[in-house]
Parts: sequence; C-alpha cells; structure tokens
Amino acid sequence: MIRNARNQIGYLLCCALLGAVIAGVVWVFLKLMGAGIQLLWHTLPGRLDFPGYTLALCLLGGLILGLYKGRAGNYPEGLDQVIGKVKGEKFYPYDKTLTVCLCALLPLLFGGSIGPEAGLTGVIAGLCYWAGDHMRALRGQLTKFPEISISAALGVIFGAPLFGLAVPLEEPSDADRETVLPKAAKLVSNVTAVLAAFGTFWALNQVFGGPLGLPRIQAPDITLTERLWGGPLALVGVGCGYLFLAFERLTHRGFSSLQAACPLVVSTTLGGLILGVFGTVLPLTMFSGEEQMAELGETCLDFAPWVLILTGVAKLFLTNVCIQSGWRGGHFFPVIFCGVSIGYGVAMLSGLNEAFCLGVITAALLGVILRKPVAVTLLLLLCFPVRVIPWLILAAYLGSLVPLGKLGKAPQQTET
Repeated sequence: MIRNARNQIGYLLCCALLGAVIAGVVWVFLKLMGAGIQLLWHTLPGRLDFPGYTLALCLLGGLILGLYKGRAGNYPEGLDQVIGKVKGEKFYPYDKTLTVCLCALLPLLFGGSIGPEAGLTGVIAGLCYWAGDHMRALRGQLTKFPEISISAALGVIFGAPLFGLAVPLEEPSDADRETVLPKAAKLVSNVTAVLAAFGTFWALNQVFGGPLGLPRIQAPDITLTERLWGGPLALVGVGCGYLFLAFERLTHRGFSSLQAACPLVVSTTLGGLILGVFGTVLPLTMFSGEEQMAELGETCLDFAPWVLILTGVAKLFLTNVCIQSGWRGGHFFPVIFCGVSIGYGVAMLSGLNEAFCLGVITAALLGVILRKPVAVTLLLLLCFPVRVIPWLILAAYLGSLVPLGKLGKAPQQTET
C-alpha cells in the first residue's frame, strides 16, 4: 500500500512537472510573438512613416509564409484535429515540431486574424510523444500525458483553467460516440497539471512580464429590460454563428480551388492582400483579438455603432480567409472579439447593459461554432461578472442546440 501511494505521488509530481514545462513553452512562444509584433507593427512603422505599411507588410507576410510552407508543409493543424488524433489515434507526429512552431508563429507576427492555440497544442502534443518515445521513465505514461498536456496548454493560453479541463472532455474521440466523463484518477491528473501550469505561467508573468489574457468586463445591475432582451440577443449571436460557418464554407471552397490550381504561395499572398486591405480600413480586425478587446473597452464610445458591428462581421470573414488561405491558426480569440465588438454596437443602439449584450451574444456565437456549451461558459466565466453567468449558460446551450444543416459539415481548414 505504501509503495502504491508513493507511485501515485510520484505520478502526480510528474503531472505537475509536465504542467510547469508546458507553461514555460507557452510563455516563451507568446513572448516571442509579442516581441515580433512590437517590432513589426510599432517600432518599424514609427521609423519608416510609410502610408501603405499595413498592406505591404501583410503581402510580405503572405509571400514568406507561402514560400516556407511550400517546402515545409501547410501546418499547423486545427485544434479539433490535434485533439482527435491524440484521443483517437493515441499518437501525434513530432518529427516536424520546430516546423509546426514556426508555421504557427509567422502568421501571428504578420497580423493574422487567428489565435495561437492550434499551433501550440500541436507542438506540445508532439513534444509529449517525443518524450514518451525517448525517455524510458515516461514510456508507461505515453497514452496519458498528451491529453493532460492539451488541458494544461489551453488553460494557460486562455487564462482559464476550467476551460482547459472542459475542451478535451467535450471533444468525443469518435464522431458517433457520446462524450464519456473521465475517471477520478484521470481528472485528478488533469487538474494537477492545469494548476501547475497556471501557477507557473502566473509566476513567469510576475517576474518577467507577459500577456494579460482576456480582459475583465464589468457590469452594473441588470434590469428587467435586459432580461426581456436575453432571447433576442442570443438569436443575434446565433445569427453571427451561422454567418461565421457560411464564411467558412465560402472561403474553403474558394481557396481549396485556388490551391488545387496554383502553388500555395499564391493562396497565402492573396490571403495577405485581403488581410492588408481589411486591416487598412478596419485596423481592429487584425491580430488575435485579446488586446483589441481591451482597447474596445476603453474606446468603444469613439466609434459609431455600425462601425463596431461591421468590424465584428468583417473579422468573422477575415478569420476564415486567413485559416483557409494558409495563414493557419485558431479561431477562439478572434471569434470572442467578434462577439464583443458586435455586442458593443448592439448595446449602443439599444441602450442595454453593455456587459449583458456582450456576454449573451458572444456565448451564443461560440455555442454555434464550438458546440461545447460547458467549455464556452467556462471560457467566458473570467470575463464577465457573476450576475451574467446564468445568461451565458443559457445562450451557450441555445447556440449549441440550433441545427446547422450543411453548414455543420464545412471543414475548418483547407487541406493541401
């Protein structure tokens, strides 16, 4: 019994160490991303004073990305693909981990309207399988650590530990099987790794500085008027979710045809051109969106409501353009920004509580796209006050239950 207890403690310590290492990898990646963005988008423009800088840099980014991916491969894979391989195939290739890391970093540096989660989870899953294959002490945990690592990575990236636990849980390993709740031992392992990762990431930020994550949105009292508008606002979010999926289908069809007829560099350069045009006219449509959300919270009154709504809708389109053209990455952060931007516009037009509008619209939008209401609620939990949470739950479930028809069959990324 004593030996078994020691083995359990040793295993949990390994989980904690795994979480700490993952936090370090994520922190380094995000620091490199932040430093690159600072150089390309703040330092250089101040010295060059070139009016067409945004368009020129996006075109250059598309060209570099296409030339590199033409040789290395069209990486990274989407988050659902990574989780599906880890849970279904019990393996994720690690022979091109550095390539995947660079392919994930480049579009973020050049202003892509995507998030870092897809590339980072692929890199971390690959590293776990590499460790299992090359370190004798870890071979027995090979099937456990990759799933644990995904939870830890997502919890750190989004600054939401519970979200990291929920996403793999709500991701079935087979499309025809229902999600199965994990056993207690597995849940304890995941929690240990996530908490260690979150604590390590927080400590690194305190010592060296780092990304702040999603902003906190405050709200005054919610009145009966807001409650009566809960249903219509959720329907606005559902409509935006349908729009995202329609854009996904449209851009997939267009760019898959282009990539079948031309080299990948043509597709990525066209994606850069579209990104540069949108970024010149509507600058907030660029980048992943978390910093732009904080900016909106301070400056939303400087914009007309229709500009905020148009910005959100444009980013729904632009995110799909980036992903399908070869500027691959995640869509969590951009979609949250879209819901927030549209929510501010609707709040200004209707006179309703801003936080209520933002929360309900964003939760319903994410519910339609992700089909994971628990994960959506836990992701937004840290952004909104407690009094909005019941409406987040209802809106997320409504979004996840609406029928998608043909829109639900559209692939997330163009395959090459």
